[in-house]
Amino acid sequence: MRGRKALLLGLAIVLVITAFAAVSCGGSDEAAKATLLAACTKIEAGVAALQTQFTAGGTVPQLKAAKDAMAVDWKAVVEAAKAVEGADVAAAEKAWAGVDAAVSALPDTATLIEAAGSIMGPIQALMAVEAQLKGLAAPSE
Repeated sequence: MRGRKALLLGLAIVLVITAFAAVSCGGSDEAAKATLLAACTKIEAGVAALQTQFTAGGTVPQLKAAKDAMAVDWKAVVEAAKAVEGADVAAAEKAWAGVDAAVSALPDTATLIEAAGSIMGPIQALMAVEAQLKGLAAPSE
């Protein structure tokens, strides 16, 4: 588990450095979009893994730990979005704040049904923002 967290942290750092380099060097819009697309794809994978863990009988403490691990990935999405024209960074920050508040407010003794009921709305809002950002970052045909 520690190795996975270290890997995720390392990848997030690379994404942030890449986004910073693209912005500070006057990088192309395409490079910024590619960085955002990669960050969005990582979030999608994280949410899918979280859903799998949760439906397989995960606990609220495990959900909270997964949320904390995803925070780094979402921060990379927000940072990458800052470099893409038309990206609603405020909406991205608000969506994460909603997820963070909903998951953090769950008592560790909550049932999976109670937890799902509390976090479903904020997770859906987060994924809607992610989809909008990914749409901006998708390669133009």
